Amino acid sequence: MEEQLSNLKRAMDDTVYKGNHFSEEDKVKIRSAIKHPHKKNRLEWFPKLLTVAVFIGCIIFITDLTKKNINSSDKPSQLEQRNGTKTEEQRNNEDNWVRKTAIKKVLEQEFTGPDEKLVDLLSNPKYRTVVNNMEENQELDKYLAEVYGPYFADFSRIEAFIGAFGGTKYQSFAYMNGYKLSLKNITIEQENILYRYTFIAKVGYQKNGDEEKTASVEGEVVFSTKEKEEGKILGFQYVNDNGLSNILSSNN
Repeated sequence: MEEQLSNLKRAMDDTVYKGNHFSEEDKVKIRSAIKHPHKKNRLEWFPKLLTVAVFIGCIIFITDLTKKNINSSDKPSQLEQRNGTKTEEQRNNEDNWVRKTAIKKVLEQEFTGPDEKLVDLLSNPKYRTVVNNMEENQELDKYLAEVYGPYFADFSRIEAFIGAFGGTKYQSFAYMNGYKLSLKNITIEQENILYRYTFIAKVGYQKNGDEEKTASVEGEVVFSTKEKEEGKILGFQYVNDNGLSNILSSNN
């Protein structure tokens, strides 16, 4: 290195343009460049290396964030569970279960017994009163609201079920003619029209210790479409009992 400096100095001293071609400042810069030939290169490459490192870091961060978003989108049910939400299918299944349970409870009341308390309230005149020239049976209304109320939209629907569509008649016939009733099986189907269901109830009936027989009772049920009446019955009617009402009403 010292030899290079000496040769360079000699060359500058021997040049024909002595004194003015290289200033002392220029000579100092040249000597410094020869002593440290790689320092400038390192300084020049450092910003480039820093830029590359930042770029690679950004790619890694974006890739990791994308993976997390994809993973979270693949598991909507877990997110819904954490947020306490339900899918439409879950809500429909729950609503369907509530409606079928209502039908089952009404049929259990209709075909288990006879319900002696119900029959007494229906037939005993001591429970009847006349108000404004109209007969009332408040005890019967209270009992009907207790056993049927949880499943019907309002009391007028219970009255329609009993007065027009045969509700409680099987209990009355069975009591009057000495039959026992038992509900064996229920098949409930949801129709294409939402909120409309059909059912087939297999009912056992027995008289005076004779062999128990069965009959299939078919019917239709319509539920309310109002949100506040979700799972409540608007209409409940028997369509075909395959002769059961005739059998129970007979003295034979």
